[in-house]
Amino acid sequence: MNSTLTFQIRGGGDPDVDILARMELVVTAASSLLGFLLYYNTLDAGFVYDDRRAILSNPDVIGHTPINALFENDFWGTPLTDPGSHGSYRPLCVATYRLNYAFSGFKPWSYHFLNVIFHCTATALVVVTARRLLPAYCMRVGTAVTGIAFAAHPIHTEAVAGVVGRADLAACNLFLLSFLLYSEHIRLREQRHKKQCRHIVKDNLMRRQITSNDPPFRLSCHSLVQHIMMNVRKLLKASKAGPMKMLDACEVNGAVRLKCQFSGGVSEDSGELLQWLTLAGTLTFAAAATLCKEPAIMVLPLCIFYDFLKGTRYEEPYYK
Repeated sequence: MNSTLTFQIRGGGDPDVDILARMELVVTAASSLLGFLLYYNTLDAGFVYDDRRAILSNPDVIGHTPINALFENDFWGTPLTDPGSHGSYRPLCVATYRLNYAFSGFKPWSYHFLNVIFHCTATALVVVTARRLLPAYCMRVGTAVTGIAFAAHPIHTEAVAGVVGRADLAACNLFLLSFLLYSEHIRLREQRHKKQCRHIVKDNLMRRQITSNDPPFRLSCHSLVQHIMMNVRKLLKASKAGPMKMLDACEVNGAVRLKCQFSGGVSEDSGELLQWLTLAGTLTFAAAATLCKEPAIMVLPLCIFYDFLKGTRYEEPYYK
C-alpha cells in the first residue's frame, strides 16, 4: 500500500498509462529506425535522372539568383512567366536544395541523407496519425502494422532514393502535421463544448430543485438546516482559538477560493487560445505543404471531411 502510494506521488500517474506511453514511443521509434535502415544504402548514390536538372543546373539552387527568385521561378529554375516553364511551383522544396548546396556543395550524400531523414519523420507522423484514428481495440497492433508497412513499402523507393522526390517527402510531413493539428483542434473544441454542456445541465438541475414541489422543498429545507448547523459548529469551534486565528483562516480560505476561480478562468482562456492556435497551425502547415508540392492542398478538404465525420458520429449525452 505504501509503495503504491509512493509510486503515484513520485511518478505522477498510473503505471499502466506510463507503460502504454512507452510502448507507443517504442513503436514510433522502431518504425522510423526501420525506414532509416532500409534506405541507408542510398547515401552512397549520386544524382540520377531529374536530379541533374533540378539541382546541378538549377540557378536557384546554386545561388545565382536572389532568395525572392525562389517564389518567382518554377521547380526547375525557369521563370513562371516564361512560355517554356514547367509550371510546377515548389519554392520551399527548392529552398531545401539551396541549403544543402550552401552546406555541402554538390556532394550527393547530404541530399540523400536529408531525404532519408524526411522519410523517417514521415513514418513517425504516420504512426501518430494511425494512433489518433484507429479504434481502441486494434490500436496497438494497428499502429505497429501501419508504421512498418509505411516504412518498408516499395512504392516509396523513388521518392526517397531520388533527390527530386524530396518534394513528396516534405509535402507528406507537412500534410500530416496539418491534419494532426486539426484533429487536435477538434478535440479541444469538443472538450470545451462538453464543459459548457455540463454547466448548462447543472444550472437546469438547480433550477428544477428550486421550482420543484413540496417533497423536494422539504428536502432542500432539511439540507439548509444541516448546513446552518454545520456552520454554527465551525464558528463555535473556531471562536475558541481566538479572533486573530479566525481572521487568518478567513484570509486563507478567501485566497484559496480566489486562486481557484482565477485558475479556472485561466484554464478556459488557455483552452480557447490553444483551439485557435491549432487552427492557425493547420492553415500554416497546409500552405507550406502546398509550396512543397501542389497536391498537398487536398489536406484542407480532408480536414473538412474528417470534421464532418466527427460531427455525425453518435455521441453519448454529456451529462452521463
